[in-house]
Amino acid sequence: MISVIIPAHNEEKYLMRTVQSIKNQTFKNFEIIVVDDGSTDKTASVAKNEVDFVVSLKKKSGPAKARNAGVKKSSGEMLVFLDADTALSPQVLEEIYIHKKDFFIGTCLIEPDNPKIKHRFVMWVKNRLICPFGVSNGILFCSREVFNKYGPFNEKLPKREEGIFLRDVKKHGRFVIIKEPVVSSMRRFDKKGYIYIAYYWIKEAFKPTEEEYEVVR
Repeated sequence: MISVIIPAHNEEKYLMRTVQSIKNQTFKNFEIIVVDDGSTDKTASVAKNEVDFVVSLKKKSGPAKARNAGVKKSSGEMLVFLDADTALSPQVLEEIYIHKKDFFIGTCLIEPDNPKIKHRFVMWVKNRLICPFGVSNGILFCSREVFNKYGPFNEKLPKREEGIFLRDVKKHGRFVIIKEPVVSSMRRFDKKGYIYIAYYWIKEAFKPTEEEYEVVR
């Protein structure tokens, strides 16, 4: 079985699109776990009757703690960590399960939910030039065995915990990028702009801060 773990903070607008994309998978042996990370909107109530489990954190604790809480509730041999605003194309879970013995950790190619040329171009660049170095695309997957050996996510980090975990595991085994894509929201890029976001992450790479990554809704 595959456990799909979705950390969510104030994601009522996008969550159901993501959940429905999981239900539309060709592979059907899965469970969906939404971890409500201290939301102040209707995230938990939206998820309540649509997923297998809703784990509620009393206050916003960050994606690392939310993902770890989801793992504790899960029972699948494979773990898929999925952003709440990222939808799966229909064969993603099947591809993960079929090839589960061929990798330690992986992500998928990404497509934008907005067809503007700038979004398509930047996502193309990310897929081919950035992700191979150990960057995820709103989805990260590994076996429970790998997670137990190299995890959990570092809860002391307010951001970057996913990439740090990925690159650590990548040192010990094969990292794959599945061609079946995910479709992710471009809301952050539309609001903040690519120059700002690129500058932000370059600064973080050289001098990490303890500030939380700004929430964009």
